[in-house]
Amino acid sequence: MTTLTNTTSAEVARELERIRDLGGSSALGKVLNLIAVVRNDDGVRAVVDSAVDVAQAHPLRVIVLMPDATSDDGKPRLDAEIMLKEDVGVAEVVILRPYNGAGQNEVSLVLPLLLSDAPVFTWWVQEAPKNPSQTSLGRVSTRRITNANSTRNPVAALTALAQHRQPGDTDLTWAGITLWRSQLAALLNEAPYEPVTEAFVHGNTSRGGANLLAGWLALRLGVPVHLEHRETAGIDSVELCRESGSLSISRPQDGDVAIISRPDRADLQVAMPMRTLQAQLIEELRTVNDDLEFAAVLREGLALLN
Repeated sequence: MTTLTNTTSAEVARELERIRDLGGSSALGKVLNLIAVVRNDDGVRAVVDSAVDVAQAHPLRVIVLMPDATSDDGKPRLDAEIMLKEDVGVAEVVILRPYNGAGQNEVSLVLPLLLSDAPVFTWWVQEAPKNPSQTSLGRVSTRRITNANSTRNPVAALTALAQHRQPGDTDLTWAGITLWRSQLAALLNEAPYEPVTEAFVHGNTSRGGANLLAGWLALRLGVPVHLEHRETAGIDSVELCRESGSLSISRPQDGDVAIISRPDRADLQVAMPMRTLQAQLIEELRTVNDDLEFAAVLREGLALLN
């Protein structure tokens, strides 16, 4: 790791170029910029731990932005850390630590470090702004990623996002339920193709995933969806009721294998582990296009829940 004290973003950018020229890093082949806004060192660790795996799927430069802090001398300054190959593999990670007002203009801090001609993703790691597109970083970003489940009230965070959402806004909670949506869609593509009359989602209703999944089902099936609370980390089971019998997917607490049940057929086991932060982030970085399905569920599906 290289540490720079009382520096500027331009100097950090020049140091990155120097390291690249020495063969320790390379901007060549990097396909996107990821600005990670954190609140403390726990957030820094979460980003660094994710960067190693994410960079294998998406070569990227990660700019970690700490909040403006106070130092004893009271003078504005910027400290920075550049993590090298031995720390983060093929990723490029820069940690910016502003002090005494040096971090008031977040855009000016990150702008010199952005790779040109590459999309900019901003990820709020620990807190979700109510209106991401209207933040200073949001206005310069192609995509804006929040994480409702990292906030004190995930459902309230999703509700706020629904009120203010603009194209390009997304939340990691949506990527967290991808496996559930895929398996449920596959179930409904099997004979006898009967309509669903109602559905039940059992999970932790204070978390975002159960609410988004229930909203998705309500929107796409057009039937009552009952969201029932369980003291678990996420979603326990989903039941789709049809005239010939119910279809269900259930996953034991802390389990990686789910049981699919269908009338008059043997139960089927499928791998459905809780998705890691890295897996969710990799999915969200796959495209710069707006996610219209997420937009519809957030805007219309959640409102259908009782």
